[in-house]
Amino acid sequence: MTKRGRRPLVVDIGPLRERFYTGIPSVIAEICTRLLAEDWLDLYFEMDGQWIDNDRLRSCLAARSGTGLTDHPERARPARVIRDTLRDMGAMTDAVCLFTDHRPAKKRYGREAKIVYDLSMILTPECHPASSIDMYVRDLAEQIACCDMLFCISEATARDLAWIFGVDRERLRVALLGNNVDLTATGRIRALLGGRPVEPFLLVLGSIEPRKNVALVLQWLAEQPGVLAEVRIVFAGRQAWGPSFASLIDAHGLQGALRAGRIVFSSFVDEAFRTALMVAATGLLYPSVFEGFGLPLLEAMATGTPVLSSVSSSMPEVVGACGYYFDPYSVASLHSAYSRLWSDRASGALETVVASARARAATFSYDQTYNTIIDGLFDYADPH
Repeated sequence: MTKRGRRPLVVDIGPLRERFYTGIPSVIAEICTRLLAEDWLDLYFEMDGQWIDNDRLRSCLAARSGTGLTDHPERARPARVIRDTLRDMGAMTDAVCLFTDHRPAKKRYGREAKIVYDLSMILTPECHPASSIDMYVRDLAEQIACCDMLFCISEATARDLAWIFGVDRERLRVALLGNNVDLTATGRIRALLGGRPVEPFLLVLGSIEPRKNVALVLQWLAEQPGVLAEVRIVFAGRQAWGPSFASLIDAHGLQGALRAGRIVFSSFVDEAFRTALMVAATGLLYPSVFEGFGLPLLEAMATGTPVLSSVSSSMPEVVGACGYYFDPYSVASLHSAYSRLWSDRASGALETVVASARARAATFSYDQTYNTIIDGLFDYADPH
């Protein structure tokens, strides 16, 4: 991309309001960190109707938390001042805006783009609360129509946008997410383990909600009790919405396994504990019904942890031929995938799968994600 002088860029950073940066907030943090390193952009960040000062954003990125963005809102300038400032400078024509969250259903700047993560609220409405569906879908068609470009975090999302909303491919760019696993941290954890044996366990990572599909895993354990004699199952994720984890345990008659510690529910875990679990796990079990990308899969692959993944939406784009797939609606399919993993573990064939997964994970980069977005924002918007 040819850079022609300084360019104004307005970025809505709504996902960064979260207290902890995991998932999508972590993605936006990666993008904003790179934006702040550019010397040819005049940057304006807004969130929830406020103009967020660049130094304030830097502090929050360093802390990996949005607490500092939501404190003392009365001290922040209104976001409308950004538009007033650009208008006074005569820069509105050159201004480009990137929305990383919900956007207005009408255009505000000359050139606008939006990141679309997934359309699960349309395609799998049974996995979401009705209130969330209404909020997300109500004016989504208008939001999409307002955008000059749409960045999708997977080919699956791009296909869904083209299919459901008839978006021309020229307006779509796929910006696959990156791999930011701290391999030095995983090395330190392995050093602490010191080669000591760890009882085999499968890690089920994700919030407790219907889309993450933990009920399938519990049904599998109820139908195949012998699995719990071979391996513990550790669930790590906050209680979100839908049936509670305790009620799901009761519904599947697994209270004894929970009391005996063959099933473990750790609720939310911080990044350090999460990494430790990932490194020590015999495998990551990811039964999600629908994902826009599937970051935990990529993290596990980079860490050297085998993955058992549902074959749905974007997940095959991440895992490729380097994992063990199953139908997210079939207990028999899940058990077959588990049996293949266990057989390869016993024979030594798993080492080849893990090596291939590590090599594949290394091809995903947030630099590539960022370059796709920045090129899309300015190459198509360059009037010269």
